[in-house]
Amino acid sequence: MSIKTKEAYGAVVIELRGKFLGSLHGPELKQTLDALKEAGKTHVVIDLANTEFMDSSGVGALIAGHTSMRKVGGDIRLANLQKRIRNLFMMTHLLGPVFDSFESLDEATQSFQDDPPAPAPTDAA
Repeated sequence: MSIKTKEAYGAVVIELRGKFLGSLHGPELKQTLDALKEAGKTHVVIDLANTEFMDSSGVGALIAGHTSMRKVGGDIRLANLQKRIRNLFMMTHLLGPVFDSFESLDEATQSFQDDPPAPAPTDAA
């Protein structure tokens, strides 16, 4: 498993390659997302084109990352889901209600321009 990042069109693309096992790779993803938040880069696309397998703890790591980004007014959007992984997200009812999914990186990165995430919630005193 490898995690690579690059910037594209005002978003950061995180490419996951191989088998994404949350118990093994979740901490690395969390560190990557935390570093992006600290740098003020909260528009993130997870590219799953080269992800051949994801277990339930991998899905949990993505949900945790999504929640973390939403708290600071950002978002994580998914791109290039392979059939097996798309089915996993559909069975768990995460596509739509939680994650937006796009057929290409271009569509996913453009979506931040067309439909920006909601601002970070503010704490009422």
